[in-house]
Formats: sequence, structure tokens, C-alpha cells
Amino acid sequence: MDNDDDILAYATGEKGDSVSSKEPVEDFEEYVPDTVDNPDELSLDDALGTITTGIDPLEITESGARLTGYITSSHRPNVRLGTYVLVPYGDEDLFARVWKLQYLQEFEVDDATELHSRRMLKANNTNEIDYKFLAYLDPLCILSPAKAGLMRRMADRLPRPNTPILPVSEKLKIQTGLNIPTEGIFLGHLSVGGELVRTHASPPTVAYYLRNDYSMGDPLMFRHMLVCGSTGTGKTFLTKNILRQFLSSDNQYLVRGEQGRKKNPCLVIMDPQDEYSQLFEDNADIGYGDEVTFAEEHVLHGGHQDTRTFLASVDGQSYPGKSRAQQMEFTIPFELVRNNSWLISAAELTENQYIGLELLIEDYFKTPANHTYQGFTDFIADEGTRSVYVDSGKIHESSYDAIVRKVKNRSFSKVFDQPAKPITEILDEVFKPGRVSVFPTEYINNSRIRDLITLTLMTIVVDNKLSTSGNDSVKKTPVLLALDEAHRYLSGAMSAHSRRIVSRFADAARQGRKETLGLFLITQDPQDIDDTVLKQINSRIILNLSNDNAINALNVPLEFEKRIPYLRKGQMIIQSPDNSDIVEVTGLHKCVVKHA
Repeated sequence: MDNDDDILAYATGEKGDSVSSKEPVEDFEEYVPDTVDNPDELSLDDALGTITTGIDPLEITESGARLTGYITSSHRPNVRLGTYVLVPYGDEDLFARVWKLQYLQEFEVDDATELHSRRMLKANNTNEIDYKFLAYLDPLCILSPAKAGLMRRMADRLPRPNTPILPVSEKLKIQTGLNIPTEGIFLGHLSVGGELVRTHASPPTVAYYLRNDYSMGDPLMFRHMLVCGSTGTGKTFLTKNILRQFLSSDNQYLVRGEQGRKKNPCLVIMDPQDEYSQLFEDNADIGYGDEVTFAEEHVLHGGHQDTRTFLASVDGQSYPGKSRAQQMEFTIPFELVRNNSWLISAAELTENQYIGLELLIEDYFKTPANHTYQGFTDFIADEGTRSVYVDSGKIHESSYDAIVRKVKNRSFSKVFDQPAKPITEILDEVFKPGRVSVFPTEYINNSRIRDLITLTLMTIVVDNKLSTSGNDSVKKTPVLLALDEAHRYLSGAMSAHSRRIVSRFADAARQGRKETLGLFLITQDPQDIDDTVLKQINSRIILNLSNDNAINALNVPLEFEKRIPYLRKGQMIIQSPDNSDIVEVTGLHKCVVKHA
């Protein structure tokens, strides 16, 4: 053979007699299934390829399996890592996922030579049939017929060699194979590599729902949710779409101690960027076609009319924000500090100073005076009071002076006891079933005041839910507490101040199911949230993250972990073991409410 002849041309029969022209290379023996109850279901025209033993043996064990498929040349561009496929047994189907792709040479050639490389760079005439394209399958489960439709069980049998590998065209098989509920809170559409999974159903997409009934225990709302992603990845857009789904008038939950009575949930949102009041408004970009699709997949859209914006009264600050919802002003009464001394303690207080502060607060509230922040600062600044505590040795003089210096802060004087209704007197307005109560803080230019307001409201929710004598408006209403920038308030820092905050929220997270309290945490730094809280989060929605520490904190399986830095805007990994297998999902391309 002349050196200038392409060795691949020789292998494919263009020159020489190594391959008979009478027998096309691409032909393979047709597979005939044992039984064909539904011809469309087992159409061989759409088969991606066949199960093969030509490279590796077929193998299944209790700890894993080794299944290799040969993919035909016409279907190779459509097969990706993560693609879901079916392998029929005849009486049931193996539901599997492609976890590895590989090219192997079909013929005995050496393509790692200078001559071959130069020839290919000059004119690449390689044919797909000159190479084996192999897909390695990870068996997820076996789908068996059942009275209710399909049953999912462990993959415990091998398919025959030469069995076709089929794309999944039935929505129910995908939902059953991945254990996805067929109804609930809509989160997005199943996708692989950013491409939506499509079926023969109408609509062709596969909706991903979060379980929201009592068929398998409490709704997952009360097992808590986390949305995390870097800045600019669409956290707020996605969060609005998810939270809107909880606001159906038909969506009700059992209330503890109410003898089977159900109520609509109250959605309370801590809003540092003044964006969530837009849940009150429609999105003008949603057209008739969108509405038809939303109706088919039970996606709620449009503004929620029972939305209120609650504004903290802060001396010298006014709200110029964009909320068009009804507004109500409130103040934080110093009375709340009685059982929550950390509301006026700074993170830098030492343990001894914190103990001294708690003692001073306890004694102050024993006095018959009208308990205000100004009254407390006058109480601790009094020389007579100082002498009582220092001379008796209850508080060291340096600790006492440090307490006075840190508590007498202009920030506190601007927020406590302002001329507005105390938040404790309007709890029935805030925690009303079916209401969205938004607390924006962007208009406040002091970060310490913003944090104080947010921590106070978090405290009101948690204390009333966990207390046996809590306010009925809070205790007997299902509450979904959405906390943006959650890492600021639930940090794992080990100061005395942080430990007390985290401890209360860890208790709330553990008792969420019992007390009908769901935490919805939103953050760009999940690694900064305390482990005791993070471990209670059952459903994690992961958008694009580029920080390795953030990714590692989420404990995502390796095959999905590698995708996280490459997720595009709107793409997410959903890890919710009580709801489904871990999957990739793409959110809606339009917000169901106003988003500007």
C-alpha cells in the first residue's frame, strides 16, 4: 500500500479486500423483544444502540454494575453524560444513566504517528463507523408494571447482550425512574447538560415537583430548603418563582393542636434588597402561550394580592422603595430584650461580659419602671448601680465599663421604641394565613440596625413557635420563613453571640415539622452557615458556584459536583433525598411575578 494512502480508507474497504463490499459494516443483527405489548414503547427505529459484551463482560453486583452499550453512528451526537435511557427486558425495563463515554478504534491501526496526524490535519476524512462509540450505563432502578402504573425497585438483573438501548419517551417512566412526584410545588424542568429532557407527552418537558402532601409524612416545606448560588446566578428570580407556588388558596397544612384543621401558610420574607414585595405584581411579559403552559403543569403565576410590606421605624430614615403593596410601619419595643439579651450585644463581647449583661437586663426588668432602651442605659450608667455590681463582685469593673460602652450605641437608640406600633402588637397582621409579609431593610444605611431588625423578627418567629405559650397568631399558623443572605445571621462563628443565635435556629429546624415552621434559606456562601443548621436542610437547590469551599460544604456526589461551576443562569442541581434522586433541573425562563 502506498504511504500516501489513508490507512483508514484501507480499513473501511475503499482500497484492498480487507472488508467485503457485499456486507455493509454498519449493519447489525436486529433485536426482537420477547413481548411487545406497546410497539411505540419499544420502537427500534429510535434505538441509540445495543448492549454489548465485546469490550467488557456484563456484570452486576450488590455494590454496582458494569454495563456497556455500543452507540450507532447516527445517534452519537445526541448522547451526553447524564443521558437517561431504557433497556427493555421484555416484562420490565432497566432505567439507567450514562456515566461514561468512550471511543475505541474499530480496526487495527496506529493513529498516533506523525504521518497520520499531518494527513488528518490536512483533510480529516474519518468515518464514524471506523470507531466504536461506547456508553457505560449506571443502572438506577428497574421499572415494573403495577396496578397504579409503574413500580420502582432495585436493579437486580442483567439485560441480554444485543438488547436495544432506548431513549426514554414516556414522562411517567422518567418520573418513576428518578422517584420524582407527579404533583406538588413546581421547581422547574428536568434537564441534562442544560438541555431539557423531552418526551412524547404534551407538554413534552418533565416538570420537577417538590412533595407537598402528607402521603409519605409531612410536606417537605417543613423539612426546610436552601437556595445557594454565586452573585448574578438568578437566586432571587428562582426564589420568587418557587415561593409563589406556595400561595395557592388550595395549599393548606395541618396545624398542631387544631384537631385536623388545615390553614394556608403565611410567607414571611426578610428582604435586604427590596425585591420580594414584587410578589404583589403581575409580570407584564407573560403572554397567553405562557399561561397555557403554566396551566398544563399547574404553575401558579401572577401577583399575590394579599401581600404587605412592613417597615421598621428608624430615626432619620424613610422608605423610598419600590413596593406597591400596602405598607405598615412598626417599631421594636425594648421589652423583647428581656428574654433575648443578645439583641443588644455585639459579637465582640466576651463570655464574662455577656453574663454580666444578662444579669443587668434581668435586674432591670424587675424594676417597676416603663422598660425602654433609654431607661436601661440610664440604669446601667448610674454610679449607684455600678457600685452595687462592682463592689459586690458580681461584675468586674472592667467588664461593667465595657458593657456600658457597647450597649450605649447610637444605632440602638435609633431603632428601639420609635413612634410607631410595636411589632408585638401587630403579630396578627404579620402572621395571617395566606399572607405574604415582606420586611425590606435596604432603605436603612446602618448595617447594625439592619441586622438588629432581621434578628428580632427571626427571634419572634422562633420563640413563639417553640414556646408552649407562644402567640396564637404565630404558633397556630403554618409559617414559611424566607431568609435572604442567611450566612450573615446563621454563621458558624464561635462567638457567644453567634452560638446563641445558631442554637435557637437549630432547635427550630429540628422541630419544624412538629411546629409547622419551614425555613427557606438563600445564600451565596453556604459554607458559612453553621453545620447544625445546614444538616437539617433536606432540600438543597444549587445554582452556579465557583468557590470550592462552598461546593464542598454541600456534599454533592462527585458526578454532579463537577457540573456546578459550569451551570448556566437558570440551571440548578436539586438534592432532596426525601423527594427524588439528585437531578439537574432548569428553571422557567420567565418570572411568574414582576422581577425588575
